[in-house]
Amino acid sequence: MRPVKIKLEPKIWIESLNKLPWKSPKMIGGALAVLLALGGGGYYLNTTAPAAYVVINGETVGIVESVINGEKLLEQVLEEEGAPVGEVAKTHDQIEYTTARIDNGFTPLTKEELKGKLSFFIEAVELKIADHPMFTLASQAEADKLLKAYEEMYVKEDENNKLTAVTFEEEVEIQDVEALPEAITTVAEALEVLKQGNVQKEEYVVEENDSWWLIARKNDLKTVEVLAANPGATLDTIIKPGEKIAIEKVSPYLTVVFEGTKTATETIPFDVETKVDNKLASGTSKVTKAGADGEKVVTYSYVQKNDKIVTKTIVDEKVTKEAVSQVVTKGPQRVQVASASRGSGLVPALVRPYGGYVSSYYGYRGSEFHTGIDYAGSSGDPFVAAAAGTVVAAGRQGNYGNCILVDHGNGIQTRYAHASKILVKVGQSVSQGETIGLVGSTGRSTGSHLHFEIIVNGDTVNPANYVR
Repeated sequence: MRPVKIKLEPKIWIESLNKLPWKSPKMIGGALAVLLALGGGGYYLNTTAPAAYVVINGETVGIVESVINGEKLLEQVLEEEGAPVGEVAKTHDQIEYTTARIDNGFTPLTKEELKGKLSFFIEAVELKIADHPMFTLASQAEADKLLKAYEEMYVKEDENNKLTAVTFEEEVEIQDVEALPEAITTVAEALEVLKQGNVQKEEYVVEENDSWWLIARKNDLKTVEVLAANPGATLDTIIKPGEKIAIEKVSPYLTVVFEGTKTATETIPFDVETKVDNKLASGTSKVTKAGADGEKVVTYSYVQKNDKIVTKTIVDEKVTKEAVSQVVTKGPQRVQVASASRGSGLVPALVRPYGGYVSSYYGYRGSEFHTGIDYAGSSGDPFVAAAAGTVVAAGRQGNYGNCILVDHGNGIQTRYAHASKILVKVGQSVSQGETIGLVGSTGRSTGSHLHFEIIVNGDTVNPANYVR
């Protein structure tokens, strides 16, 4: 059906209006009603404003200017809650908006008020070590960053250190979790916990003849570690039997196992050749030819756990500079000393000078004869005099590096070699168990250790026969 168009001429429209009964009571009432309605509507629009009620979990918590404003406010709150951990927080709360017109002058809902009505969470990850929950981190990327930083505490790959494998000795598991923002641990905080390790505190009762060094040895610790657990204590602090001291044993939460090949330049310590010159007075000596250390480039494969190398195998070695031997001329030995043997009463009772494990025994090592016992250890650990005596040599001595020689009388001497630091002087009297130096790797040495010799009438003997 086609629409019908009605066209009214202006003249006809005016004539139609003139014919209306304007003086009729009904007409007058209708016109007034229309005018009142128009006036009331204008007043309502002028005194109200569009808005939206914010409803959380079925509860009306406030008013915002519009749904868009409410959504923006929520977005700001979630960003602020997650900002400390670098993420945007989320919420499981049900949020709805109901639009309305309300009286002008209403107070909009604030961020703080909205925060107080919501609960938040972060889509995070939990890191477990050996099935033990350790840290809640903001993301998988943060967990990876933590593990990498921990690895690089111990070994960094470069052109001279090529890693072939990096693994963890303990099982490491990372899984997704929802966590409160305040439960998130930063990478820096987690790394500090891993650095400190698992500290277990114990109480030790001092026994008869105990020393700080002996207590450390009994507990498989370094002397400095025992002292650190007892604030204010030093090697000179006197301890008495029955006294209680603190022992702190630290085990790693996480062990990184590195396998690789490393190339390094090492020093070849010079040898010392001794010649007797009857023209010199007995007991005197002089250097007739200065010695000079050599150098070699060594390539070795290794397995390392955290900061300790557990296996090391040399795969290539090239001498780049030959060592020059030092020649020392000394006067003849004229003083005769009594023979000494174990059990004769001439050999003093000796204590072990250092608590490290024996890494090399007395006797032949291949074609070379090893004149003492090596105790493996950490650079800077103190070692002690095996018996009371007088220091007759203290200084650099060729292959021995920094070396101390103590004379105990009756033809008995003890030598302590490769020290990082010497704490005594020639002529000084030392007591048994007194700290005389620090473990090191000076001279001809492949790592930190104490080389210990017992000398009877000028000849070395097996220390294992005297020291346990």
